[in-house]
Amino acid sequence: MSTTFSTPSTLARYSGPAVFFHWAVFLLIATAYAAIELKGFLPKGSASRALSMSVHTWAGALVLVLAVPRLLWRLVRGAPAPEPGPRWMQLLGSAMHFVLYLFIFAQPVLGLLALNADGHLLTVPGLGIELPSLVAQSKDLKEILEDVHGTLGTAFYMVIGLHAIAALFHHYMLGDNTLRRMWR
Repeated sequence: MSTTFSTPSTLARYSGPAVFFHWAVFLLIATAYAAIELKGFLPKGSASRALSMSVHTWAGALVLVLAVPRLLWRLVRGAPAPEPGPRWMQLLGSAMHFVLYLFIFAQPVLGLLALNADGHLLTVPGLGIELPSLVAQSKDLKEILEDVHGTLGTAFYMVIGLHAIAALFHHYMLGDNTLRRMWR
């Protein structure tokens, strides 16, 4: 195992805004997952269950709100060059990031569409502003969207896990700076 840690002054890090977007989106996704898992343990029709669903919905909506500037920042500013290593590993890392970006856009959009198909609008808390419905109310469409949202949610668990395992593998097994670049 080689150790190729750079000194802090030579380490090519992600920019401050990129680090912020990464960890803010991570926290919101973790909150959305925790809220939806908790919902399953709460009594149907209870205020706590409704609150859990509201937290899930708003965490997801905020993921989408941050996903747009995050992607724009990435497109404009780019990312540091990958750590030295085999080309296949760099391609796999790029593919993983592409899939993660797909998920952070697709999941909130699917959730919002399912909410609309169930006849509900997303209302901005405290302001009472309702976002317009993107689809007509439809029980069949709601069930399809919820199924796809749930299935992708499970797949997203796995992708997030692989992403974390890859970062830890780079850090502890390869001894490179992949993980350190995302910390400020």
